[in-house]
Parts: sequence; structure tokens; C-alpha cells
Amino acid sequence: MSFVQLAEAKLHLRVDGTDEDALIGLYINAAEQAAVKAMDRGVYADGTALQTAMTAAPAALTAATVAKEAAVAAAEAITDSTEKAAALKAAENAYMRALVAYRQVFDGIVVNDQIKAAVLLTVGHLYANREDVVARASVAALPNGADYLLQPFRVYCCQPALSQSASRCKSPE
Repeated sequence: MSFVQLAEAKLHLRVDGTDEDALIGLYINAAEQAAVKAMDRGVYADGTALQTAMTAAPAALTAATVAKEAAVAAAEAITDSTEKAAALKAAENAYMRALVAYRQVFDGIVVNDQIKAAVLLTVGHLYANREDVVARASVAALPNGADYLLQPFRVYCCQPALSQSASRCKSPE
């Protein structure tokens, strides 16, 4: 889901023409992914999209639970202890990813101007610093302004929640 449009990014970058549209689109996608990762929650275009995700989340978690149970049962049939341990670990990892995704949906947020501004700042940073190494700067982290804008929406979580009411995560908002 893209919540910053190409036209918005080009206006922010003061770019005319279409020569760099694909590159700017790549930067938009990367900046949005970085923002979502920094906040550790789902970001949705509107309340309807968030509600749709919340409605689908329990079925996805149920499917993950069934898949884990099937994978564990299959792993129990493996005779080699190393292979069995690896199969059990893979099943557990897949299930944990599903739990995290479930929690991220229920901690979801509708995109707002601060999030869009943080994405635009990151796009600008990526556009201006096209090399992996920039003197006295790191492109591995979000620009300070973007981090500042996203911080109020960051979820600090130690365990995935199993339900919206049982959330063990703290959100500063």
C-alpha cells in the first residue's frame, strides 16, 4: 500500500519531468517500508482498510495455527534429530511471524500527516544521497527528522498479543 503518491514526492523533491519516476517510486516504497518497520505496526490508507485487515486477521492466525500443528506433526515423523529440530524450529518461526503480523494489524494506524512527512523526508534523503557511503552521514538509519516524526507512533512490544484486549504492547499515542 502506498500512502505517498509519486506527485507528492516529486513536489517535495522539486523534480519536473518523468525521467526519474521509477527511481523515485523505488525510494517511496523503501521509505514507506522503513517507516512501517520503525513504528512496528500496520499503516493503512483509511479506517476501512484498517477494519478490513482487522476482520481478516483472526482467520489468518487460525490458518497459521493449523499450519504449525501440521508442521509439528510432520516433524515428529522425522527420525534424524538434527532434521527434526530444524523442522520444529521452522514451524515455530513461521508461527511467530504470524503472531507478529496479527499484533501489527491490531496495533494498526491510519496514515496521518506526520507519517507522510517522515516518508517524504526519507525519500528526500535517499534521493539526495544516492551512494552507500556519504561523508559524515549514515544512510542505514532513518534521517533524524523522520525518526522524530515517527517516534510518537512507535509500538514498543516484547510479546505478540493474542487479542486486541490482551495486548502486552505499549503505544505512546
